[in-house]
Amino acid sequence: MIIGIALIPVSSLSIYDDDSHYSALLGDVRVTIEYNHSVEHSEVIEILEVNSSGIYVRKMLWSDFGAGLPEDIQGMENGYYYKDIDQYIGKGFDYWFIPFNRAKIIVGNRTVLAPKHAELVKFRVGKCPLILIALRRC
Repeated sequence: MIIGIALIPVSSLSIYDDDSHYSALLGDVRVTIEYNHSVEHSEVIEILEVNSSGIYVRKMLWSDFGAGLPEDIQGMENGYYYKDIDQYIGKGFDYWFIPFNRAKIIVGNRTVLAPKHAELVKFRVGKCPLILIALRRC
């Protein structure tokens, strides 16, 4: 019976790069991506909501203007410009980070990944057996 339960596929979130892997059961999960903008050298914060239907961009915060940063601000919050976004981006995406970005991927309040070298970080929503989530292999 325990083996049967361990093999039940459930909705999961996986975030991984060449060195690290994070997996979690899905409900409504908040994912925050913090990084230094590689052109403007300023801090950017992207807030995502992840559930079994996929990944949604909910908000972006940034500290100055320039190449690749939004110009259509909606207000100020804690010293950052912000824009509320409600955009579905699918069940997966990849994000390229370089060391200068000093990127941190935070799930809830816990930093789960902080790439140290140039690499692709993958975000995936899918079904995975409970046992593989527990082993951080899905």
